[in-house]
Amino acid sequence: MSTQQPVDRYAQFLGIEVTGHGGGRAVSTVTVTEDHLNPHDTTHGAFVFALVGTAVAAAANDDEHTGVASAIHIDYLRPTRLGDALTAEAVVGERLPKEDLFVIRVTRDADGDVVARATARFTRRVRAR
Repeated sequence: MSTQQPVDRYAQFLGIEVTGHGGGRAVSTVTVTEDHLNPHDTTHGAFVFALVGTAVAAAANDDEHTGVASAIHIDYLRPTRLGDALTAEAVVGERLPKEDLFVIRVTRDADGDVVARATARFTRRVRAR
């Protein structure tokens, strides 16, 4: 795992925190605020997607490799609401010669329910030194 976590300004803007990254795994967390809600008073799907994207990007990038997303597919399973604490965990599921395939689960901390799950494909490159 990398000791230096890169700054993700968009994640910071949204209130998303990355609690670990590198080695093909990362976790991102956030608590849903009023700014994250859609007109139905549930968490906006684009916000959940951003939480997933933050976790998988952190998992795909470390001191040795840089990963570039080529595809992300997400399934929304349950709605979340104001005050819900969400955690997205991304892990590499398959390591191909030049790509990593990730599995990402988003859970609601209060009950552990899976609220979304995603898969992502990242091109892996050796980081320039």
